[in-house]
Amino acid sequence: MLQKLERYIFYIFLFSIPFQARKILYFEGWRFNEWQSVSLYLTDLLLLVLFLFWFFSTVRSGQISNLKFLISKQFQNPKSQFQKPDFYLILFLIISAVSIKNSDNQIISWFQWLKLVEFAAFYWYLSHYAFKKFGIFNSFFTLFFSGLFQAVLSITQFLKQSNIGLKYLGESVINIDLPGIASFYMTNGEKIIRSYGTLPHPNVLAAYIFLSLFSFYFIYFYSRIHSEHEPFADPWDKFTAISYGIMVFALFTTFSRVVVFTWFISFCLRAIIIPLRRHYRSIFGTGEARKRIKALLIISFISIVLFSSLYFSEISSRLNISGGDQAVELRVFYAQEALRSGSVINFFGIGLGNFVSWLISENPYMPFYAYQPVHNIYLLMYSETGILGLLAFILLLVFLIKDFVQKTRLNKSYHLSLAVFLGGLLFISFFDHFFWTLQQGRIILWLVLGVLTFYSKGDIIEKQG
Repeated sequence: MLQKLERYIFYIFLFSIPFQARKILYFEGWRFNEWQSVSLYLTDLLLLVLFLFWFFSTVRSGQISNLKFLISKQFQNPKSQFQKPDFYLILFLIISAVSIKNSDNQIISWFQWLKLVEFAAFYWYLSHYAFKKFGIFNSFFTLFFSGLFQAVLSITQFLKQSNIGLKYLGESVINIDLPGIASFYMTNGEKIIRSYGTLPHPNVLAAYIFLSLFSFYFIYFYSRIHSEHEPFADPWDKFTAISYGIMVFALFTTFSRVVVFTWFISFCLRAIIIPLRRHYRSIFGTGEARKRIKALLIISFISIVLFSSLYFSEISSRLNISGGDQAVELRVFYAQEALRSGSVINFFGIGLGNFVSWLISENPYMPFYAYQPVHNIYLLMYSETGILGLLAFILLLVFLIKDFVQKTRLNKSYHLSLAVFLGGLLFISFFDHFFWTLQQGRIILWLVLGVLTFYSKGDIIEKQG
């Protein structure tokens, strides 16, 4: 009974990732600023429950008694620690805590450090416990259906050009008359609102749909659930075909230029490289493998052509980027400010989570909406945790990827697919900050790192169907 309850809560958590449902506990000053606030999310509560299940499961299995032995074993060869990702994860947590001594707003900084600890634990929970217990494919199925729900919602918002009233799921209030809404203007002066779903910004929605599309590719290409018939030949396959087309169409309604570009490039890489791998051909056979790619190419092409034909003017207006574009100007400004923050040699930064508070003190007369984190997580880490913090995080990524490549040898096509997707997330991180500052973006990043480590620990693929 408890095992079923734990399983259901885990799937509910995955489905709820995009929901903004939360309680704001604190914010500085009289006017709310997202980056100077403390919030408790529904997903935080679900994670806490899952962590408790994890703890009691570990106690019941007797693994706690082995903890002392495992720790002592780790220190038998101290030099080997410098090649382990966990060493750099712990080091990054320590450096981030030290950086708080430089913070002007220590309440926010300590809260952000606790969030960092929470997601480090989340990463460990997924890679060492959850995926093994609940199944990696089942997790991808849940993410796929969650993304489909967001896709339907985002298309409805785009057609209506306003929210649809799902405030209890955290849907933002959006309409043409509200200032500060993510939008753009067409050449005729018409204002177009970008889709939000139940997420805090269209770019975050685009990243989540990107994750859901990756989940779909994983299921479609590597699960044997489809292997007994032609691609999209039975009712289930027809449903997945329609769902995939809806999700691709919904991705475009976000008008997130970087994420859409990243999805397109990663899709092309999958379509060209992955079917050539012997492992993929061994699952379905060469003929069916080609049919599956062809079917997906056709659906993707239909979605692209349909959206382009219906909204060609909107696409043209959105793609018209100039040096005077406000989004471009602000990104350049934030980057310049991040590079000049702190001391001449910025070892520990200005304090974790303190960039916006520092920006306000340095530039007190800017418009309120302009007080945002630098739109680049690497520059943001450098600014807040210094060169030591950035170096620790980069080394964490390097050794995670090194372990993944060495232990899997990329000998399965889904290994390559995962590497392509992670590369896409790291690329997007050069142009936005939400993977490091917003609840949903953080979950996406640490979830993908958890998947990477899960496959590094052991090549486990369930046979569905």
